Amino acid sequence: MTTHVFNKVSVTPSQVVNCSYSNWSRLFPKFVTKSKVFSPLPKAFLEYLESDSIILHDDGDLKVVINSDNDYSEWESEDSEDEVEKDNQKGEYNKGLSKDQPTVNKSKVQHKNPIAGFEKLHNDINLAIKELGGSITPKLNWSSPKDAKWILPNSTTRCFNANDVYLLLNSSDHIVHDLDHAFDDCYNDGSHVDQPSKERKINMELVLREWVDINPALEFRVFVKRNQIIGISQRDLNYYDYLDSLKTELGSKITSFCKDHVIGIFPDADFIIDLYVPRPFTKVWIVDINTFSRSTDSLLFTWHELTEVQEKIEAIATEEEVDFRLVTEHNVGRFAAKEHSENYVPRDIVDASLDSSAMANLAREWNKLSYSDDSGSDDEVN
Repeated sequence: MTTHVFNKVSVTPSQVVNCSYSNWSRLFPKFVTKSKVFSPLPKAFLEYLESDSIILHDDGDLKVVINSDNDYSEWESEDSEDEVEKDNQKGEYNKGLSKDQPTVNKSKVQHKNPIAGFEKLHNDINLAIKELGGSITPKLNWSSPKDAKWILPNSTTRCFNANDVYLLLNSSDHIVHDLDHAFDDCYNDGSHVDQPSKERKINMELVLREWVDINPALEFRVFVKRNQIIGISQRDLNYYDYLDSLKTELGSKITSFCKDHVIGIFPDADFIIDLYVPRPFTKVWIVDINTFSRSTDSLLFTWHELTEVQEKIEAIATEEEVDFRLVTEHNVGRFAAKEHSENYVPRDIVDASLDSSAMANLAREWNKLSYSDDSGSDDEVN
């Protein structure tokens, strides 16, 4: 049995700051998509993102655009014949109500303005989306809410209005990481640094990037240590049979791009960069830059491999080919569950499932809330 030593990967606060979107994207304007950055963000907006509930602003003039070619196509916004029939039946029912029958007193229902404190940002977001072509993908300084894409009808991070943006950001654990845990496990001069992002002197930013239909097969992650490429991994972990024939061409393109346009320009010698190389492979786009740390997915490598290779940097520098890894066969397990499927279930339920007493407490709290909701509904009936 082989025993591996756990190698520590140290990251400094300055390295985290350098990987904030506005800090790295301004260094490579030719290689990033069009975007709009809002910073600093209003305190009310940051509090809204961390609130327990999700309340959306009523933008009655905005339409939901849904791609019918996905698992959520039944959410189409246009009225189907069945929906029209239901509306007609509801109308006939309302007409038949007698005066002595109970009705909901809508005047008693209080609606809090969910965008109070950041109305200007709300309007600017909608305007920016129009300027960027009508649809965007959002992120904060470091993370994209990919783990919450299931909550939108498109099952992507494609947003058509500010409410789409809010829904994604509010539902994402990745966004919580940016707000509260971006500097976890950082070290300064050997001392551990653990301070929430909002308590540090850094402006949180909302980034809206124009929507681009990316072929996931052509996105790659490059691991750079001491300004040397120590590995390249396929970003999407599904099998694409045509990639193997393109491996040499893609590897050469990626390596040349990093050496000619990134290494030496990005301020840190250790980092991880995500690249997109669309056909006909004449252009390389930078998708993101992350810290060289265990918080970043190592994909087809292990972090043990990546840390062990640190000791072989000089040997790697003399090698003609970089270790470029592709998925070599169909992974049935990848098709058994959707990516980020663990985020489809509320965190409270996941935690409670590990403890029978916690599950019992959760059930009791749920019953209390259900009873409270029923009582509240009765109070609103005349």
